[in-house]
Amino acid sequence: MWKRWWGARQDPERAGEASDTEAVRARREPPARTPEDEALLDRISNAVVRWGMTVPAIFLLESSKPLNFVGSQFLHFLSPMVNSVLNAQDMDRLALMLERRDTVEDLITRIEAAEARR
Repeated sequence: MWKRWWGARQDPERAGEASDTEAVRARREPPARTPEDEALLDRISNAVVRWGMTVPAIFLLESSKPLNFVGSQFLHFLSPMVNSVLNAQDMDRLALMLERRDTVEDLITRIEAAEARR
């Protein structure tokens, strides 16, 4: 019975496809970062250092690493309200970047490098 129910729920595009985890991962993976994304991360890290919030920012980012995807979805949720105050493109770009697991670690590294340059 379970096979009949599960077979009816399968995606018709994937019916003939084997359980290829690379193909599934490629469809779910957010797009790679662009130079504009890199510039945004640099601006964020420089702003954090300029405001003197290096330690709290690193602490917050380290403690929220497992929740980066939830945070990105929360940014998408808040975007209609925040877009009146902040740049909408940067907010959307940050939300998309936070869907990737390596973005938080990269942001921490950039904040530490900006602090060392200061």
